[in-house]
Amino acid sequence: MKRRVIKVLILLPVLYLLAFTTQSVLTYMHARDYVAQLSGEYDRATLDNQSAALASDVDRLFWLLNFPVAKQITQIAGLDFNPIRDEVTAVIRASSWLVGADAPKRYMIAFQNSAEARGTGGILGAFAIIDLNKSSFSVVRTGSNAVLYSLKDVPVKVPAEFTKLYGKNPAILQNSNLSPHFPFGAEIWMGLWKKQFEEQLDGVIAVDPSALSYVLKATGPITLQSGEVITSDNVVSETLQKAYKRYEKDNNARKQYLVDILDAAASKITGGQYSKIEMVRAIKQGLLENRILMYSRDTPAERELATIRLGGYLDKAPNNEFRAVIQNIDASKLDYYLDRDVVIESKSCDKVAQTQVRVRVTNTLKSGKGLPAYVLTRADKGKPADLITGAHRFKLFIYGPTNSVLVSVSRENRTENLGGGSTERGRPIYVADVDLAPGESEELLANFAGGVGKITFVDQPLVRPTSLTIKGGC
Repeated sequence: MKRRVIKVLILLPVLYLLAFTTQSVLTYMHARDYVAQLSGEYDRATLDNQSAALASDVDRLFWLLNFPVAKQITQIAGLDFNPIRDEVTAVIRASSWLVGADAPKRYMIAFQNSAEARGTGGILGAFAIIDLNKSSFSVVRTGSNAVLYSLKDVPVKVPAEFTKLYGKNPAILQNSNLSPHFPFGAEIWMGLWKKQFEEQLDGVIAVDPSALSYVLKATGPITLQSGEVITSDNVVSETLQKAYKRYEKDNNARKQYLVDILDAAASKITGGQYSKIEMVRAIKQGLLENRILMYSRDTPAERELATIRLGGYLDKAPNNEFRAVIQNIDASKLDYYLDRDVVIESKSCDKVAQTQVRVRVTNTLKSGKGLPAYVLTRADKGKPADLITGAHRFKLFIYGPTNSVLVSVSRENRTENLGGGSTERGRPIYVADVDLAPGESEELLANFAGGVGKITFVDQPLVRPTSLTIKGGC
């Protein structure tokens, strides 16, 4: 079904307002002209040059907006987009390829179910395949993971350390995105799609119900064919909690329910029924929370994405970045109820920095009684004979900075079976198996040596955001 023309630079009205505050209307005019040219007959090289020039304009605009008076105006107006400055300029530089200026591009939009945690967020629950052609797009098909199948081997080339850490599990559709490094998951999804449909996709865009809730603030409520109204306030609970009870006897109907919500939201967006300013605010929030990710098969475009949050990279460059990643291993949907508290504390700033990471995980579920069996699933091997209803088993991966060393680990009230160490993309990892009964918590601790620069933390986008405290720093 062909959709109306969508302006790829949804930031245009915002750029106009920001440009006005800095007397830089020329930036808006350049952006307007560039978007118009995306629909014309221009070659890739010309568009790349123009996008680079526009990105430079926009970067200067952000610089001007850091002056006190302009910054105060944008903050009062709710138009402070400086936190996503790098994302805006990088996407503009890559935009000519991303939107199919030289040839149509086909993307998978992966809707991640964050009630069952994976490295990049949650399992792939539903999807849409879209075609981008210059500045218009069409929705080719939508569906749930029920129509997709798994393989015995990972369909793309991966490093040996990836196989050592995750085995062949990522060949299973539901485990494709075990790694928090988004390009791995995106390439595997594309590889699985190619094996099944003999079609090479050009990229993947990942979102989740929380990101959709932000988008619905811009579009307003959506109404399904059943008459049910989905809003920004209820979309997360309806899709990740209540739907399991409603469709307890028909899981395929629940998956179709997700597809229906995606279809209704897409219809509003492609019909232009949204506030552009609110949409940009929604995108900003989704980006800052790592809930919107993008991968491109085009090397120059992916090179741009690799430098920003949108690319979802586990960066190999020197850093002082930490992560706490949950991997659901019991196939339950209990990550909806999981709380994570992280305290990162600088212990020494000698020649080699010493940093301690404490992660407390809590199963906030009061009781598993009354929840659907699908939510309570315990498909893990070796589960205890006296299993408590609502107990949730998962793996916790605590990542240290690039080229650092995992020095020591400990666990609350436990002196054995502490877990083990591993590595991924130059990062040391503490890997521990955790099993929490309803209301139960456990604190795990990892000490790292190394790291360069300011302490940072990248949050895994689950239903409940991580409570983060950073103490000190070198």
